Amino acid sequence: MADRIPEDVVRIALDKAEGFPFERFAISFYSSLMGVDFVPLGGVKDGGADARDGNLFEESQRPETYYQASVEIDTEGKIRRTIERLREFGRTPKVLFYLTSRTVKYSDRVERDLTNDLDVTIIIRDGSYIVAHVNDDAATRTAFDEHLRSYTDFLKRIGSSRLISASQHVKNPAAFVFLSQELERRSGNEKLVDSVVDALALWALEGTDSDKGILYGSDKVLGVIESSLPSVQGLVKPRLRNRLEAMSNKQYRGGRAVNWHKKEDGFCLPYETRVRIEEENTADEKLRLDVIASFEDRLRDENIKGLGKVRTRQAVEVALRTLQLAFERNGLEFSAFLHANEKSDYTTITDCLASALREHGLTGRDSAIVGDGAFSVLRGVLYHSTDAERRYLQRLSRTYALLFTLNTEPRLMDFFQEMTGEFHLFVGADQIVRALSEHYLEEPDRMTANTLLMASKLGARLVLTEPVLDEVVHHLRVCDFEYKNHLASVDEFMNYEIARNAPHIVLRAYLYARINQDLGWRRPKSWQSFVNQFCTYSDLHRDAAFDDIRRYLQGKFSFTFESVSDLESLVDLSQVESLAAQLEEAKRDFRLARNDALLALAVYGHRKTRKEVSSISEFGYATWWLTSETAILKYTRGVVKENRARYVMRPDFLLNFLTLAPSAAVARQTFKSVFPSLLGIKLARRMKIDTFNEIMDSVTEAVDLDEARRAAEIAKSIDKLKSDFARQYTNLGPMNGLQGVDLFAENTALGNGRG
Repeated sequence: MADRIPEDVVRIALDKAEGFPFERFAISFYSSLMGVDFVPLGGVKDGGADARDGNLFEESQRPETYYQASVEIDTEGKIRRTIERLREFGRTPKVLFYLTSRTVKYSDRVERDLTNDLDVTIIIRDGSYIVAHVNDDAATRTAFDEHLRSYTDFLKRIGSSRLISASQHVKNPAAFVFLSQELERRSGNEKLVDSVVDALALWALEGTDSDKGILYGSDKVLGVIESSLPSVQGLVKPRLRNRLEAMSNKQYRGGRAVNWHKKEDGFCLPYETRVRIEEENTADEKLRLDVIASFEDRLRDENIKGLGKVRTRQAVEVALRTLQLAFERNGLEFSAFLHANEKSDYTTITDCLASALREHGLTGRDSAIVGDGAFSVLRGVLYHSTDAERRYLQRLSRTYALLFTLNTEPRLMDFFQEMTGEFHLFVGADQIVRALSEHYLEEPDRMTANTLLMASKLGARLVLTEPVLDEVVHHLRVCDFEYKNHLASVDEFMNYEIARNAPHIVLRAYLYARINQDLGWRRPKSWQSFVNQFCTYSDLHRDAAFDDIRRYLQGKFSFTFESVSDLESLVDLSQVESLAAQLEEAKRDFRLARNDALLALAVYGHRKTRKEVSSISEFGYATWWLTSETAILKYTRGVVKENRARYVMRPDFLLNFLTLAPSAAVARQTFKSVFPSLLGIKLARRMKIDTFNEIMDSVTEAVDLDEARRAAEIAKSIDKLKSDFARQYTNLGPMNGLQGVDLFAENTALGNGRG
């Protein structure tokens, strides 16, 4: 992966940076960090937006919100001149983000004073902020490399030592705890996630009543869950039916939790449970109201000048939103802080408060007064909470733990996506053949092809090797011989029973497409037209087919190409021949055996070339062979032992964590919709305390580890998951190996009831 930029190097660059290079860096850095677009403003003729020295930028989505970057020493004076100049030329600024290369002492106090004096919300992002966030993702590092790296070139000439800074994925415990849970799920150990799915199912069944004939089928239960938590579908859907049936059994822990009416195939809550839930819901609503009343009492006691009724209500809303943002951004750390016996300072709350104020559209003096009120409430809640406030925070902690277990933590999505951007994957022939077989499926159902496309879009380097290309071409040729010799004469009379007995997956994919009337004009008119999707049919048995198919695959999946000689330059050829001789027993074809031996050893050779062992990364090894091939594994145990690492990445790993995981944006939306509502409190009641304690124990373990040790554990865990063929990914549904893909293709191509 890309090297982390040491803090000392960043500080040196900021100290030496000149005005315009720093400005270009700051805008690139902050726009990628915050996900906003900036529109540059012109000079005096455009309303004085140049503010005498340095450019100003306006946020495209929020007019009257401005951004300025400067290396000037006098931060306060610079900001005052900027606001004065903007107003002089008819602008009405409400918010100014000021990015400076300098370190501003007591920046929060300076922000507060300027906000009050100027009636504009001032937000300062100084050198310390940049140092803390420059390694947050690839885009922020790229901004530094492009605009500020040159200021540190002199360090190379004096032989500086290589400093390593822990990434955000190492600093916070989210990735560590999640990977610990994933390893617990190996070989079907689903205790923790089953407990969470049970909690969601019980919540979704709250509207049922057998006396009134209100029963929910499993699809209805799933629909209720998805309507409020759309991002959890991938984890819940494949488990839900089994969990509903398990909860209807008398042997379920604590006794039967739901009633299953088998004749109607519907589920509902028992009468006693419905009565208890109604009482609980009343108590939950009362708790929410009690917390609001407690916040209002705190504000009255503070007697903040200028607050009034409207601003009091706003301060309460902002304080609640701030707590929700603390869970969204730092859920595990915030939960651990709340449950610690001794409280230390929780400084991140001020950043969350600033965001909450902006979300509510509060600027200038309104922002300062409401912010003061909300901050006084938060200080009391975090360090001297009432009983109602404590119970409320405990509930939100458990809700966060539930969402975390369901893979909706935004930072986990960022972790897996950033990791994927570092991959160098030799793609196996089985994966390419599988992707070709998906050609006539609906786009969302092309799981293998979508996995390759998504990995490529996230920055992974996907490699098509000459041996793999050779195998793909030969597979198509074998399919062609099979078609002409055995199927051409019955193609016109094709039916499902004939199609399902065809010996090759690509051939079956063609036959299923031929008999699928739903494809309409997309149905292949002939075997020849099917092959023409990938190469010119008349050239299939000529050398030209290799270039045809290579170009198609490179264009489709952004593959790079490496020849046999490229691979052989990475390996000891005597080892290749020795391993190939062993593999010939399983492959019964020395050519195929040598291809596999060459690919396996090239993985280790490429790791050495890239010095993946000598560098440090929490993402583990970057170079892998992406394949479902398992026959080779028993012959390469000695190779794995010699290199102290595996070399095959299981495709299900990518499929599970990329195509089925929610995006970070969807995950954040889930957090935003759950925490402000009564749903957040109700979900917490459904999560068992022992499940929550198990997660908090993992957080404690993560926090107790030295950052270097935590990074090593994350790397070890993630490499184990990449190559673990024992791990059962239940949210893959029928996508389980080549046969599973074939069955999936059959079901999709033939429609309901034909699979």
